[in-house]
Amino acid sequence: MFSDVTSGVTGGVSSLVSMVPFPDKFTFIPLKETDPIPIPSGLPYSLMFNPENFSEQERYLYNNRQPPGSTSAQQRFLNTAPRSFSFEFTVDGTGASGEKKEVELNIASFKKAVGFNGDIHRPNFLLAVWGTFISTCVLTHMNVTYTMFRKNGTPLRARVRVSFAGHTKRILELLSMNLLSPDLTHFRTVVEGDSLPLLSSKVYESPQYYLEIARVNGLTSVRSLKKGQQLRFPPLEK
Repeated sequence: MFSDVTSGVTGGVSSLVSMVPFPDKFTFIPLKETDPIPIPSGLPYSLMFNPENFSEQERYLYNNRQPPGSTSAQQRFLNTAPRSFSFEFTVDGTGASGEKKEVELNIASFKKAVGFNGDIHRPNFLLAVWGTFISTCVLTHMNVTYTMFRKNGTPLRARVRVSFAGHTKRILELLSMNLLSPDLTHFRTVVEGDSLPLLSSKVYESPQYYLEIARVNGLTSVRSLKKGQQLRFPPLEK
């Protein structure tokens, strides 16, 4: 019974991840249901630019109730609050980056994907995907600051600050680890000290695939990695 549910959830989550239009962009997929199998309820939304900063918060809750007249208290652990995360992203309508979007329309699309859904009378459940980061969550806070305008007052650029609270059933928490397996496509950003054999070991648990990684990414040399470079790691069978 459990294996059947596990198989169904794995297939459901994997099919959702395959919906991500731009695998190297932070993407939200609105969900109708999250338990036991996540069901999409709308079109995914991918950020125009990935966040430059990303914060994760963990909270541990305790019962520190004191007896009357006591001057000290024991911290009795209760539970761990759902993981939360927050970041800021930019929507640009000037075209200076090479990509141009209508700011107000883009913000409206983001709100439709992550915000209040009249069909379920609450904000959407979400699957957030960015590289190896995968989380089911809900929007808790959103603040939009418009920073540049046309002469008629319509915005040309916006900074959006958002916060999300995790909404992960135990079975999805376990299965999210499976989504990092060598059977799925991954994208990694090169950091200081990275090499192709090292990255091959991290993704495929073996350094032997470094030449294939170079070929897939069009690298002319296995030593030509640059900090900040995005690399694609396809499933092993490919």
